Amino acid sequence: MKKLRITVEGQTYEVIVEDSGFCGAPVAPAPAPVAVQKTAAPVPAPVAASAPAPKAAPLPAGKGDVTSPLSAVVVEVHTAVGSAVKTGDKLITLEAMKMNTFVNAVADGTVSVITVKAGDAVEEGQVLVRLG
Repeated sequence: MKKLRITVEGQTYEVIVEDSGFCGAPVAPAPAPVAVQKTAAPVPAPVAASAPAPKAAPLPAGKGDVTSPLSAVVVEVHTAVGSAVKTGDKLITLEAMKMNTFVNAVADGTVSVITVKAGDAVEEGQVLVRLG
């Protein structure tokens, strides 16, 4: 027999646990009932979580913008601001569901803005690169 103290949802209970003999051990006679005393455990006050910093508003898609075809995570950025690119050049690698998707340039141009970096989560339709 063991005497244990258990706390459930802030209430503390003292209980006695006896061996049922399930494992082949002999069963001892049951002891006389014991009064259980409830004691309230102190509950810490909730701590207010700080609000996350607001995200910058996404750029509206325009002419020459390269957008994400799906919700994913940026694995690698293959270009830099100021780089000249041609239609079809690989700009970004995305990963969703353990599959990589390559995002390519939609037109010839010069990279004027890159809005993401490796590790960023992106949504479908979000502007990734702006070509000037």
